[in-house]
Amino acid sequence: MTSNTAYEVFLALSNEEREKFLMLITKHQASISKKLSKKRNTIDFNKDDAIKYLIETIFKKSKIQKHHSS
Repeated sequence: MTSNTAYEVFLALSNEEREKFLMLITKHQASISKKLSKKRNTIDFNKDDAIKYLIETIFKKSKIQKHHSS
């Protein structure tokens, strides 16, 4: 079904059914927006935090690899 067909069906609805349809669309858009906003959450690191994280991660991985290769 194309959007034009869906729109023509919408226009064929009674005013009461149009209102119900618009409420469904609004709820659907709100749920999509909520999902997208969750995906956009970011963590801000300053330069020192980033360096500390990388060093700790690199050293932890290096120690694990050395123990497994022995």
